Amino acid sequence: MTMKATICPNEFSVEHSIRPDVGREFITFDVPNGWDDVKKITKKILIYDGKKFRFSCWNSDHNYCVFVKPLNGEIQTARFE
Repeated sequence: MTMKATICPNEFSVEHSIRPDVGREFITFDVPNGWDDVKKITKKILIYDGKKFRFSCWNSDHNYCVFVKPLNGEIQTARFE
């Protein structure tokens, strides 16, 4: 029996959390190359489960990045066509 595996392009592992006490949802993921990775995504919008998240911060001690969205509302974005 042959098993096949495929790499999903443009997808990566994230952790999702909700903090009702601060009114936000968070997406956290590793940035193994530190600032070299982070500087490419600071002005990007991340879509997770159909919801838009914006860059919030990164932790340089542990090399992870955080994107956020408000619990009661959406991030307002525009797109160039």
